[in-house]
Amino acid sequence: MKNLPQGWEVKTLGSIGFFIRGVSYKKEQLLSIKDEKSVYLLRANNIQNELILDDLQIIPKELAVDKIIQNNDILFAMSSGSKHIVGKNIRLNDLNDFTFGAFCGLFRINNLNISHKFLAFYLKSSFYKNYILNISKGSNINNLRFADLENLQIPLPPPKEQERIVGILDFAFSKIDENIKKAKENLANIDELIQIALQKAFNPLKDNTKENYKLPQFWEWKSLGEICEINPRNKIDDELDVSFVSMDKILGGYDNKFSYTIKKWGYIKKGFTHFRQGDIGLAKITPCFENKKSVIFDNLKNGFGAGTTELHIIKVNDNVYSKFLLWFFKTEWFIQNGILNMTGAIGHKRVSKDFIKSLQIPLPPLKEQEQIAEHLDFVFEKAKALKELCTKELKEDYEELKQSLLDKAFKGEL
Repeated sequence: MKNLPQGWEVKTLGSIGFFIRGVSYKKEQLLSIKDEKSVYLLRANNIQNELILDDLQIIPKELAVDKIIQNNDILFAMSSGSKHIVGKNIRLNDLNDFTFGAFCGLFRINNLNISHKFLAFYLKSSFYKNYILNISKGSNINNLRFADLENLQIPLPPPKEQERIVGILDFAFSKIDENIKKAKENLANIDELIQIALQKAFNPLKDNTKENYKLPQFWEWKSLGEICEINPRNKIDDELDVSFVSMDKILGGYDNKFSYTIKKWGYIKKGFTHFRQGDIGLAKITPCFENKKSVIFDNLKNGFGAGTTELHIIKVNDNVYSKFLLWFFKTEWFIQNGILNMTGAIGHKRVSKDFIKSLQIPLPPLKEQEQIAEHLDFVFEKAKALKELCTKELKEDYEELKQSLLDKAFKGEL
């Protein structure tokens, strides 16, 4: 590190504190209930941009002697199945009866001239991130050694200057975080606008009746069983190349997108759901159903396909425009009705074929169906562009601003 201001010095992380190894334990030592003789255990997956207190494990306190987390300790992810998690860290406060697992390391400052917050900010900077990247360059090993981190160089101003810099960063980051919160609210509002457009499209008279509400002239209530064939089967040559679609290849939300692999029909004609060009695939299992995984199968290899059995396939008749029906499947009205009528065990609940077949939908004349679908396509594309703008703002602009401030701070330019 060069050209630091007068009075600054460079120290290694190992010279200002020490590391503590995480707790090793056996699966049979895990507890189901927290009491005074046990502690919560943090693992690498709990370390994100903020501390995630989900999926906590509980172990006997006697396993964590001298490994209880204290205020201002910094927890590092030392090893993980995911390379992007390794090296992530977070300063901890206000945690009672917490320890940490063997894939983590805890750093504790033992130098009174070092600001805990100053160090925590440095460990979020590009200087630190680049150091971690250089250590792991060309390596597929998803772990760090304490020695790697102990050699990390840190630019340190005098204590008063550390406090001043921390004050500036605290204030600036709080303002940036306020804007991030607003951007996230805007994202939520955009989804709400899409639902408002859907509600208006399928209930144009704004009738508050829950079922079979009043419809405009020439519209009528029809059951899906009257206007569609549910889960049809294909009869084609075994040697024909066709599309194969697994659930993970179908996008959720309001997109009408999927991808596929190509397989011979003979290999997939048994044990899978059948569909053909123009059919609608609707996820029937939780949480895919709630996540609006529904799609029109278009551009299929040779016009045919098969896929996951967790789909209902809807083949419309000549009086129904497929895109109109797909948009109906994206409405909260439909999703909530489906949830209320799910059957099966928790975690494996499904929307039945009988529910789909008997469901009444508001159906306008074919030409009006096409016009409504085109309008909803337009609304969605505008909303999608707005979401992309907000997401870019979140991921790029605000993160870049934070990194720019951190770079200036640790070059002594704030």
